[in-house]
Amino acid sequence: VGYDGSAEAQHALHVAIALAADLHGDAHVLLVVRPPAHTETPEERARAADAERANLSRGLAAVQNQTQHRWEVSTEVVYADDPALAIAGYAEEHGFDLVVVGGHGREQMTHRGIGQSLEALLRHHPCPVLVV
Repeated sequence: VGYDGSAEAQHALHVAIALAADLHGDAHVLLVVRPPAHTETPEERARAADAERANLSRGLAAVQNQTQHRWEVSTEVVYADDPALAIAGYAEEHGFDLVVVGGHGREQMTHRGIGQSLEALLRHHPCPVLVV
């Protein structure tokens, strides 16, 4: 599940959890964060990564409180300039059968009604992408 904390991403996570429960599969949540420009030292980068992981944990806890399914999920925070490439690369590296994403998240909508990252993911990722 591509996750950015948006309402659309939370909905995608709900759908992915239900699918994983029904199919006895696993759910993996990937938070792609653009590298912060203000982190210059390894300590600053570590603090920024810890803050992102804390945000991700809070978001997952909120979703878990709203769902009837009990689930275990693995999480990863990745720093990348291109969310679509990061999601596609992570999914390919781990051999996922399906990627679930929200229709748009925190980025601007394009003239086609979907975000640029989502459009790139749909065009270039080899495994099925479920957009909810």
